[in-house]
Amino acid sequence: MDSKKIEKKIFDKKIKISVVGQGYVGLSIASLFAKKGFNVYGFDTNREKIEKLKRKENYIIEEEWITSVLEEFANSRMIFSENPADAAKFGEIIIIAVPTPLKNTRTDLKYILSAVDSIISRDISGKLLVTESTIPPGTTENIIRERIESKTGLKAGKDFGLAFSPERIDPGNKTHMIWNTPKVVGGINKESTELTALLYSQIVEKVVKVSSSTAAEMVKVMENTQRDVQIALTNLYAMIGEKLDIDIEESLDAASTKWNFVRLKPGCGVGGECIGDVDYMMIETAEKHGIDVGLLRDTRIINEYMPKFTVDKMIGALKENAKEISKSRIAVLGLSYKGNSADIRNSPALEVIRELREAGITNFVSYDPFVKLNGVNQVGSLENVMNGTDCVIIATDHTDFTTLTYPEDMIIVDGRNILSTARGNYYGLGTKGNKNVKAN
Repeated sequence: MDSKKIEKKIFDKKIKISVVGQGYVGLSIASLFAKKGFNVYGFDTNREKIEKLKRKENYIIEEEWITSVLEEFANSRMIFSENPADAAKFGEIIIIAVPTPLKNTRTDLKYILSAVDSIISRDISGKLLVTESTIPPGTTENIIRERIESKTGLKAGKDFGLAFSPERIDPGNKTHMIWNTPKVVGGINKESTELTALLYSQIVEKVVKVSSSTAAEMVKVMENTQRDVQIALTNLYAMIGEKLDIDIEESLDAASTKWNFVRLKPGCGVGGECIGDVDYMMIETAEKHGIDVGLLRDTRIINEYMPKFTVDKMIGALKENAKEISKSRIAVLGLSYKGNSADIRNSPALEVIRELREAGITNFVSYDPFVKLNGVNQVGSLENVMNGTDCVIIATDHTDFTTLTYPEDMIIVDGRNILSTARGNYYGLGTKGNKNVKAN
């Protein structure tokens, strides 16, 4: 691998970059490189996605900046294809950003290994491969490297470069964007690390180099596992608060006056592609080395229980208000896993709906201003969803829901504790009944 040649082409913006996977991560990375003057080839096996990109349509509505990039550069500086096998044909640097879902709480590497196999169907001599897909620590070194070397006869670090850089994209976040969030990079050798750091330094404000690909992989699972644990602890506070007949939000506010207290809100569950899945990656990694993971398993138990906890709270509220459950009309506000987003991956709102069905409750509708989804009996407006409704579950923290107005006799189960003012039959998570209602 001619590092000096690659360095010069990066500096001159002459290096050609292939990005395999055009989801939240891949499209964002491809768009940012194009915006900064590089020629980019985007690959995805989803024909519908590729056709939209060729028509300059941005399907990631939370990342509005991508729209202008596609309008200016799609089909010129950005070329899209359904055939990942061409990634090494066109790109001198190949970035892999495909999903790594769970299968029976274990990481399923089928998409990333399929991407690797497609890429190495062409000659990768002299090229740099960088993975951004979230994977258990050690995967780049022990699985991806060995697979490439055994199938091609090439030697990583000598014939081709190999590195890992964890994605840190938070869809919809208007403050911490992809370009001002530090980029961690770690290669299988120093040369791979340095080239990857140089590459990303062209598009982000700060690059953080670590000593290996495994160290970089560990960064990602640590970040998301810590978040999962903190959320579970807050949800545990909420459950205890209800038993103590206090408003946990009041206690959280008071606790947060100390400088080192992490202030989160209880919620009806944890969603997104990373947090819960990555916790299981950490469990998987620790168990391989005989490390007790009781803390992490308890974290998952708590957070996976929260949709049922929310529905049980709703059932209790209906009974407390002498409402016949079978005759009550329920509305679920929100389908995405986070506010002001269309992302439904592992959404707790969908788990809330599943719990309603498990409880035999079928008389319910849903509404989300960002999501259109079959099979969940959606209505087209917030006004329509409120008409004739007996009980509302707020399942997603969309901004529009924070100022929700409702009749005095309507039951509100706030699964995100987001209402700016609350009155009447309001039930937040971490309050017992409606006795500790927030003041207007």
